[in-house]
Amino acid sequence: MKIALIIFFALVFLLVVPRLIMAFKAWKMKGKDAPTPHKASRKRIQAGKKTLLYFYTPSCGACKMQEPIIQRVRKRYPSAVFKIDASQNREAAASYGVMGVPFIAFIENRTIVKAAAGVQRESAIEGFLAK
Repeated sequence: MKIALIIFFALVFLLVVPRLIMAFKAWKMKGKDAPTPHKASRKRIQAGKKTLLYFYTPSCGACKMQEPIIQRVRKRYPSAVFKIDASQNREAAASYGVMGVPFIAFIENRTIVKAAAGVQRESAIEGFLAK
């Protein structure tokens, strides 16, 4: 019984704590100037336009769930949504404090309005870009 309880708390710790750390880091990013190491999005960010940076990796299971949502939004807002492979563009990922993927940075007026780790609803993404 004691071993089962120890295993349970270890699993909870291993699953919950990293998510809490990522959520805290995302919360800390809010209101900061948006870094521009990613060349493709640099002009749009510097122009102060609404921009969405979607960080992913090809091997990420949650990213595969997020992908169809990003593709639908990208069809409606092709110049506002940028996909960044965090495993290939580590400098951009590090500048946004990405610790896990999927990670989305919502940028407006050269400022990070919101950053979110984990799969995001289409309505939340669409709501930001449509305002």
